[in-house]
Amino acid sequence: MAIHISFVREIIVFSNATALPKMPPSMVGIISLRGEVVPIVDLKHRFSMKSCDAQEGSNQRVVIVEIDGSVVGCLVDSVSEVIRASEQSLDYMDQIQGMHRGVVDSICKLGDRLIAILNPRRLMTNEEIKQLDNAARERTVCSGIYD
Repeated sequence: MAIHISFVREIIVFSNATALPKMPPSMVGIISLRGEVVPIVDLKHRFSMKSCDAQEGSNQRVVIVEIDGSVVGCLVDSVSEVIRASEQSLDYMDQIQGMHRGVVDSICKLGDRLIAILNPRRLMTNEEIKQLDNAARERTVCSGIYD
């Protein structure tokens, strides 16, 4: 899987995430990235694949993506390369018989490889975003009690 580089702010090594109550199932938790709270989505869980089992000290990375002013981290097993692909190498999902654009925006044909290009705007549903906002507000209220 891949994400268009224009959405990628940076790639970091995964470190401990803080779980929040009532998080969407694909959420690992939140991290503080230079003072900014960033939600972390486990992409394997999101796509109903075997989960990453987020662990510090592994090769796992968090791809920090910026989407319309919001920042989300995508937990991945590894990041192997940045590729340059021509427009001609892309087949958009709505051009493929029986497929529609969703989380996967297009398929990149690179030699004998087929690479799914994700649409980061669709990584989280509106309901998941609301859940995360509510959980973050609850944590803020609770941390104010203990400070």
